[in-house]
Formats: sequence, structure tokens, C-alpha cells
Amino acid sequence: MTGQSRKTGDILMDRVKTIQAIAQANTEQLRLNQKASGLMVLEMKDMQDGVEDHAHEDAQAQNDAALKENTEMINRLEARLSALDEELEAAMKEQS
Repeated sequence: MTGQSRKTGDILMDRVKTIQAIAQANTEQLRLNQKASGLMVLEMKDMQDGVEDHAHEDAQAQNDAALKENTEMINRLEARLSALDEELEAAMKEQS
């Protein structure tokens, strides 16, 4: 089977799975962004109250790292989706 492309159905199934993974990663990104906003509010409240111990710095750093990692995952998934779209287009041309 060397040189032959995958079946269109197989490509479409991989595409659906990738789209589902992107949706899940986007949901996580929204959750992390909401958490970041909440931490910023807590930090502003601490500043307003004169608290200087920066109690939320660790949580902010962890959340920032998770946001970065999740953004990278979304980028990888979107690149995979693009590659699948190209593969699908090539398979469709072969069939016609």
C-alpha cells in the first residue's frame, strides 16, 4: 500500500477527533482565562487592602504556565487539522 493515500472516511474520522480535541482545549483555555481574571481581582483587592505578601503569585505562575502549555496544544492541534484538510483534499482529487 506504499504510495496510496488513506481512505477518505479514515481521514474524516481523524478530522472529527481533532476538532473535538480543539473544542476541549478551547474549553480549557476559557477556564484558565477565567481563573487568571479571578486571580487578578484577588491581587487588586490585596493591593487595595494593603496586603503585600503576594499570596497569589504561585497560583498566577501556575496558571500562566498552564495557559502557555494549552495555547501550544491548540496550535499543534490546529496544525494537525490543517494537515488533515490537505490530506483530505488530495484524497478527494484522487477519487475524482
